[in-house]
Amino acid sequence: LLTSSRYGLGQHIDEDSINKWQLYEIGRFCDVVDDNGYFLGVPDGHGGREPRFSCNIVFDAGKKIYDAINTIVGLFRGAVFFNNGEINFVDDRPRETIDLFTNDSVKGGMFHYANNRRDQSYNTIEVTYADRFDGYIPKIEVVEDEEDVRQRGVFKKRITAVGFTSRAMARRAAQHQIFSSIKENQTVAFEAGLETLLCQPGDLIIIEDELKTLKENFGKILEVNVAGSDSEAQQGTIRLSNKFVDADMTGRLTVYAPTGRETIEDV
Repeated sequence: LLTSSRYGLGQHIDEDSINKWQLYEIGRFCDVVDDNGYFLGVPDGHGGREPRFSCNIVFDAGKKIYDAINTIVGLFRGAVFFNNGEINFVDDRPRETIDLFTNDSVKGGMFHYANNRRDQSYNTIEVTYADRFDGYIPKIEVVEDEEDVRQRGVFKKRITAVGFTSRAMARRAAQHQIFSSIKENQTVAFEAGLETLLCQPGDLIIIEDELKTLKENFGKILEVNVAGSDSEAQQGTIRLSNKFVDADMTGRLTVYAPTGRETIEDV
């Protein structure tokens, strides 16, 4: 869809500007393969294995190309965006955090929080899908969080799973919707400096807000003295803007030096 000049965007996009390596990694995650590329899969509900995400779609009518691309990207809970002269992709894969934002690094030292409305925290999801094990007959799969239903009552939502052809994949989509709706129901907004330009959509960050946690376990690095090789007794030191309280902390120091790209030097 991105490269074809007949039915895609090939006449408008240079193929070299597409970050195909991101798609390759996303494809491995969707297929569930090991380090050697051998298929592992996830349970398909019928005693077999299937990919975590699969695309079973026929575009048999006029559809805007951008909508078609977003339909496919939505299958693996992803997004497509243009950044640094490239067409980039991101998915909901587990990944490491890349940056830390504290009260010292945001405008006014304030983070602004907001929660979803109570009736938008869904604990029951009805998913419509086409069952490939039963002649692609449209079916409805219902998934609910029983504990949350007992506490708050039923808050139901129905979704149409385009491209879903297995009950197991429909259940995984519903479980993700419930988890993100109930457990990830808070948003945070803040203004920061140029370091935010190193973050891309989908990146994970850590927020340390001392006004919310009443703890201060962070600080900016003011000075680094590397240990010399002439004396074994000489130790390297890092001077921080905040006091290190050994009794309140685990003794593990994490240093974030974001560059916007993962490199060997970062590791």
